[in-house]
Amino acid sequence: MNNFSINLKDGRTFDKICALYDRSRVDYPDEIIQDIINYSKIPSDAVILDVGCGTGQATSSFAKKGYFVHAIDASENMISYAKNKYKDFKNINFEASTFEDVSLPNNSVDLITSAMAWHWIKPEGRDEKAWMILKDQGTLALFWSYQLKEESDFVKAVSEKVLIKYGGENRGPAGSRVKHIASDELFVKFSENPSFTSVVLKEYNKMFIFNKERYVDLVLSYGWVQGLPEEKRKQLVGDLNILFENFDNSQSIPYQYILLLAKKA
Repeated sequence: MNNFSINLKDGRTFDKICALYDRSRVDYPDEIIQDIINYSKIPSDAVILDVGCGTGQATSSFAKKGYFVHAIDASENMISYAKNKYKDFKNINFEASTFEDVSLPNNSVDLITSAMAWHWIKPEGRDEKAWMILKDQGTLALFWSYQLKEESDFVKAVSEKVLIKYGGENRGPAGSRVKHIASDELFVKFSENPSFTSVVLKEYNKMFIFNKERYVDLVLSYGWVQGLPEEKRKQLVGDLNILFENFDNSQSIPYQYILLLAKKA
């Protein structure tokens, strides 16, 4: 299932780009967060495990609503950055750990969330571990975002004139690959898994404004780009700067979010 070639087990892929990642990535619409809460029916004292929390964007969305969130990420630097950014939140516990290695009691978590990260986890035993950690009728909520290149001449040009040269035509940010992972692979897999029930797939659209600097940072924030040799990354940035000569500095970028929900049977 996992077609990505970068091994994020040790978390070092994102260690050096925490600030860049935090300032360039888009947030998660409150509609998604509220739909997760409504579907899961978690109580006010719920415990949430946020897998692959990065710099804490999705983590903070739930913490701001009063829930306790145990947030994990493979990158120690990402965790340190998030701890500092959300140091005033007493209801967040950040831990540097992979999902494979995190140790939590069985039946201890009301909700497991994972934004842009579930596909990085080794498939073997992944769903089984989620099932064991979740309480009865607990919820697994997985979500991704990607840019709709077919609705933007700019994004299409980025994908087909720049990213394709580096093996990333359908990867982030113009990454319809995550749509395939969510819709064609995981949705089918969970629908056929008797350990989970009430499987739902939802889509959301939102427009964001990017200037050239933020868009270049955004491209650099993706794991597959960080996995390129340094010289290739420099060439990619140069190609993006050349591309922008044919477009306005400010671009309206159409995003689609995909949310996969499933309950522990």
